[in-house]
Amino acid sequence: MYFTDKNRIKYFKTLIETPAPERKKALESFYVELFLQTPDGSAWKGSKQLMDISPQESPDFLFSSKSGQKQGLELTEWVNNTKQCRVNQILTEIARDICIEVKNIKGICLSLVIDIYDPRKCHSQTRKEYIDYIKNPGVRRLQENTKNLKKIFLAAILNSGTITEDLTEKQIEINGQDFRLAFHKSWLGYPNFHINNISMCWEDPVISLQNSIDKKNKKHASFLNKCATCDLLITYPYYHTGNPILSNTRVFFKSSFPNVFLLYWDGWDISVTKLKTVLS
Repeated sequence: MYFTDKNRIKYFKTLIETPAPERKKALESFYVELFLQTPDGSAWKGSKQLMDISPQESPDFLFSSKSGQKQGLELTEWVNNTKQCRVNQILTEIARDICIEVKNIKGICLSLVIDIYDPRKCHSQTRKEYIDYIKNPGVRRLQENTKNLKKIFLAAILNSGTITEDLTEKQIEINGQDFRLAFHKSWLGYPNFHINNISMCWEDPVISLQNSIDKKNKKHASFLNKCATCDLLITYPYYHTGNPILSNTRVFFKSSFPNVFLLYWDGWDISVTKLKTVLS
């Protein structure tokens, strides 16, 4: 079942139970585990005869090998650079913190969905506004700061009475922006959350992906102070929206890394694309 998938459970437990200073590295370890579950990741590990993995910095992970040489693996996120995706990121962090607070205060694992209402959907005043909604859907700006949003959402949940497995919905208006909180006691045994806000996909955003690789290319030489070779794993964060699947498989990316992998996980399916590269 989707909601009892072991990867999904581990993802949310990592977000909720890991102390904030350790969360980034814990998520990186989670993504490496996903990568190694795939045929591409397993083949990569097997072909290099890799054994133990050690979390590091610069590069992010070091593998020992039967040959005695160290193999590095550096991670980087690739995010659709839209205002909608930034809104998703902020609301995801708010939802995570609320689930942590509710667990600490009430000892309850919370299931939470935050909807943000896009007024253009039904109340566009002009044809231009409606076309803008069709071509570029999703809320692009929050009209209240993160601290106050979290405070208001948390108060609405905590003041709603006993939280049971029955669904409770709260409509909240903040500075002219409408939200809907839907929540209940999780029957899954772990806190979980979701944000409803969408964004259009880019079409073959090769330049953006190349830029992500270039940022790591600059550091590749320094990584080799700790290992014989180092590869790059690019991940989509779970809150991503509108990230595309590359359709042009003939594109070659400039890379200092011998191998560059693009990992996709949507909470259920895992896939890996090995990018075609030329030495930069």
